[in-house]
Amino acid sequence: MLNFKKKLVFYFSIVAIILLLINVVWDLFKKKNYNPDARELSKIELENIFWKTLDAYGIKANWVTKKKFHQADEDSISYQFIVTIPQDLPIPLIIKDINNIIRKDISASVSEEKKFFGDTELRIYSNEYLKLKALFIPDKNIVRDNKEISFLILDAMNLSDDDYKMFLFSKYPLCAVIVPDPENIPKADSLSKYSKEYSLLLNNDIDDSKMKLSQEFGKEILKKSIRTILESFPKRNLIFVDENSTLFNSPIYNYVRDVFKSNGKIIYHISECIKLDQTDEEEMFSKLKFYIEDTTTNKKLFYTSFENFRKMIPMIEQYKKKGGKIIPVSRCYLTLKGL
Repeated sequence: MLNFKKKLVFYFSIVAIILLLINVVWDLFKKKNYNPDARELSKIELENIFWKTLDAYGIKANWVTKKKFHQADEDSISYQFIVTIPQDLPIPLIIKDINNIIRKDISASVSEEKKFFGDTELRIYSNEYLKLKALFIPDKNIVRDNKEISFLILDAMNLSDDDYKMFLFSKYPLCAVIVPDPENIPKADSLSKYSKEYSLLLNNDIDDSKMKLSQEFGKEILKKSIRTILESFPKRNLIFVDENSTLFNSPIYNYVRDVFKSNGKIIYHISECIKLDQTDEEEMFSKLKFYIEDTTTNKKLFYTSFENFRKMIPMIEQYKKKGGKIIPVSRCYLTLKGL
């Protein structure tokens, strides 16, 4: 009997130790996964998240209406949102962004249900109560702001090998600015393989004797120089001139411009592009923001360095999210202007 009691005490002690260890491990687990920001989000907070997400995707307020909602087992809300969206906007992306934001609410959950004709119903619960309900309805007759921007990269030909590879493999349809020079021909010829373009810039840096456009040359030599430039860079891309260059301010410029024009090439002023080359980054971001939000024209052409372009990518991605497009320079508004 005594041995039995000893064994019983021993077993109880083992069980107590195991339970104690389990509690310690559980406390450690809770501390590790504790999120001080996690809390229940109110209905107003969830609606603010909902509206901000819609705005981030360029969904206009007048595409959203409220409709009375009543369901016997869901009495925590009295209305639902009816959201009409462009047919080409993937609804799962919107719902994914909403879900990513409300994860800070440890009690929240997002429910998505496909309806007829491509409609999608969104339900957001918190503490098992329905806090928000929305129905997304695709409509082929509405479109987001049809804004288009293009980028000229001023220093593409002067980048280091690593940066030049980054330029080539960038997912954006960028355009390299090339000053006519035989050394730039191989790079220019290979750009199309990477879905990149080039535009020529006529300025003071044209040093090659067969391409130089000097006011000391007669018309025949100038014609030969222009022919060499066009044969060396045959792509039908844009040609710009630097208005601060000696060429532009010389007596021969009008003749040079007319010879290019007779060969089907319009020369544009580089000042027709928007320069984003501020030394102050905040000023540069502010300028980009101003122009991409500006509604006076939906098409804009920027020129900047590759380093600055990379810094602007987060803003460019936000612009794309709202429906804006990054298009090749060959399709920018200047090509229409020159027709």
